[in-house]
Amino acid sequence: MPARTERKIMKHGSSGVIAIPLDYRKYHDLHPGKRVIVLYDSLLLIIPEDKKHILEDPEKKKLIDKLLE
Repeated sequence: MPARTERKIMKHGSSGVIAIPLDYRKYHDLHPGKRVIVLYDSLLLIIPEDKKHILEDPEKKKLIDKLLE
């Protein structure tokens, strides 16, 4: 489900937040209370908790590490 979107940073209390696109939330069955893994450096990656096995795949881990250099 590759896609591209632009988001505005919104204020929530003293934090800045970005809404996860509805299509992504529906595809991964993400709703309030569900957990995600957030990896960031120069890029921000959001991984649904039930997809965390992706982090154990050697090829995908190598790609993620390269993206976050």
